Amino acid sequence: MKKLIVNADDYGRTKNVSNGIRRAHSEGIVSTTTVMMNLPGASEGVRLAKVETPRLGLGVHLNLTFGEPLSPEAKVTSLTDSQGGFRSKDFYFYHWGEITGDDVEYEWRMQIEAFLNCDVVLDHLDSHHHIALASPELWSLSIKLAKEYGCGVRLPNPTDIPDEVLRDALPKDATDFVRHDALDALDQVGIPHPDHFYSSFFGPGVSLDHLSSILHSLPEGISELMCHPGFVDEELCTASGYAKPRQKEYEILTDSNIGQFVQKSGIVLTTFQQALA
Repeated sequence: MKKLIVNADDYGRTKNVSNGIRRAHSEGIVSTTTVMMNLPGASEGVRLAKVETPRLGLGVHLNLTFGEPLSPEAKVTSLTDSQGGFRSKDFYFYHWGEITGDDVEYEWRMQIEAFLNCDVVLDHLDSHHHIALASPELWSLSIKLAKEYGCGVRLPNPTDIPDEVLRDALPKDATDFVRHDALDALDQVGIPHPDHFYSSFFGPGVSLDHLSSILHSLPEGISELMCHPGFVDEELCTASGYAKPRQKEYEILTDSNIGQFVQKSGIVLTTFQQALA
């Protein structure tokens, strides 16, 4: 059987991103989403999803790179810059030695607990900018939290990204870790995860033809497709380098031809909890 988790990252990024994700679920093929719990309005967005889209799987998009921490700044000083906001993605990948692991754990627990305080079930964990893969220590922490909270995690190794592309996006040490040791660490602890992970429906890969190609070649087992749909507004365009493509993603994910193909081909849209139970 072919089971597919279509996960929309960045729920809570803005109100209209969250609105677009809920619509991409109710009118399209999105089956789960992960929430940026440190952002204003994220908790209210979770409560809306609970009412409006009760079948949408909800997880936490562990965040260290956008906005401000939920924790008091004094508790997580290694994570913040001079303005009190999170450090950049590159800081974690290239200067991990300056980050305190206890600070990360404190902040990520705050984000997960804020999510659970909305009285919803935790479907899975993944991370904004894939920051959990910036070091073996961060990855181990994300696995530890998944084990403790009883949820699945995103597969670390993208199925559809060639090595040369991955090397352009990540430092060499991180690339080697993603391709080899990260999955071993996941399996050693026994954390449930999909068999395949598709991340190329993003940026230049956002097209109806490309999504159709992924779906037509979907292998047996459990797969996750990462996506970033949303409705675009001035707030998003001002603060995000990835704005207008979200609207295009929404349109493709709700295209009737895509929905009909999924139904006719026997692909089962699912959540982490349902697929990995």
